[in-house]
Amino acid sequence: MKASELASLLDQAELSGPDIDFNNLKVDSRAIKPGDAFMAVRGSLTDGARFIPAAIAAGAVLIVSETEAPAGVSSLRVPDAKAALKMLLPRLNPGAASLRMIGVTGTNGKTSTTYLIEAILKAAAYKPGVIGTIETRYAGKSIAAELTTPGPVELFASLEDMHKNGVDTCVMEASSHALDQDRILGLQYDVALFTNLTQDHLDYHHDMETYFMAKRRLFSDYCRGVAVLNLDDAAGRRLMEEFPESLGYAVNQPADIRASEIVNTIDGIRLKVSTPRGQLDLASPLRGNFHVYNIMAAVGAALALGIDDAAITKAISEFDNVPGRMQRVENAKGLNVFVDYAHTPDALERALANCREITSGRLIVVFGCGGDRDRTKRPIMGAIATRLADLTYVSSDNPRTEDPLAIIADILPGLASDANCIIEADRRTAIEQAVAGMQPDDCLLLAGKGHENYQIIGTAKQHFSDFEIAAAAIEARP
Repeated sequence: MKASELASLLDQAELSGPDIDFNNLKVDSRAIKPGDAFMAVRGSLTDGARFIPAAIAAGAVLIVSETEAPAGVSSLRVPDAKAALKMLLPRLNPGAASLRMIGVTGTNGKTSTTYLIEAILKAAAYKPGVIGTIETRYAGKSIAAELTTPGPVELFASLEDMHKNGVDTCVMEASSHALDQDRILGLQYDVALFTNLTQDHLDYHHDMETYFMAKRRLFSDYCRGVAVLNLDDAAGRRLMEEFPESLGYAVNQPADIRASEIVNTIDGIRLKVSTPRGQLDLASPLRGNFHVYNIMAAVGAALALGIDDAAITKAISEFDNVPGRMQRVENAKGLNVFVDYAHTPDALERALANCREITSGRLIVVFGCGGDRDRTKRPIMGAIATRLADLTYVSSDNPRTEDPLAIIADILPGLASDANCIIEADRRTAIEQAVAGMQPDDCLLLAGKGHENYQIIGTAKQHFSDFEIAAAAIEARP
């Protein structure tokens, strides 16, 4: 594309220098390759204009910014770079702009909800794509995720490729970081869902109000259609007051979508869900009462899209696996070992409460807290673990650049005074010891890493899978 063609797509754009051809438009100077254009956008953390010299050094031939670029490179000057990017992305990616979009935000439940919605869309003969914490997945492709929500240029490129591969609907997670950093700039959602708001990411947002306001942007700035809100969550009720045309779902509050007669067993969940269209009798092989909320959210999305009850019921009855979300380590020895991504206080409490409900013996948990992240949740999670479990292994979970023993030291003040607790910083050893000590009626929860197949130590990822280690430990038992 020529610089002048790019200028023609924008309002009040002034071209200086040669009308040069460029390859790709980038907003991250680290991604620049020779022949690319760099757009300097002012973000929530820094001003992209700071990185213009780095972009030029990397080979950028065109700079799009609010100020004149240095001599020797073509420059496209715009009044507001962020507004220009918002306008450009749909115009450069018309296929992406034509997709039906579903966005899911919240502290917990985003991934499970997107998987459930994907299953319902498939049952209703849609052709969905998914973008989220685990992977980007569509048309037989699976691309491991680096971020829950990619940057805007990468995101639109993925959506454009989805469209080229026949996808008609994209369901994606919208993290609070992505919302705060405008990573979904240029998108509008036909359905926007809110799962819950509990303590997490305070190392970034600093307080719960700022965290809430980041989540709120999905509904205030990016939703052109129907919002679906969890009314059992105080933040969901607050959103309903602001956006009263939304669909609400709940167990304990009046709501458009309401679950009742919930039965949670080792084999799955049975429940009735009342909706504006009538009652659904649902059975799901997913385990855990928290999945009741994910199911209701998915039902809400299906109602917003006009999907019939038969497709909803069929999809929920057949969908049996969200990777790393209360996922059983299948084994021939009958041991109940579950891997769950619970890495926040609320998620850990819900996972342990669910395990307690389906356990006749002891409840054992292995957990840790991530390094270089919110330190205030560490003693809270320690208190939850030792209050709800009969035996707690305090271990590591992606220590990153922190000393694992220093992270554990932050957890210890929260432990109950009479806690039955073992400190084992090596997570592999903790898992192996926990499995070896299980009795037939016990239940073991490996919390925190879920689907992750790595451990981050320092700045390097090392292969590490709770599933693999637990399965091998089970096999090694007499």
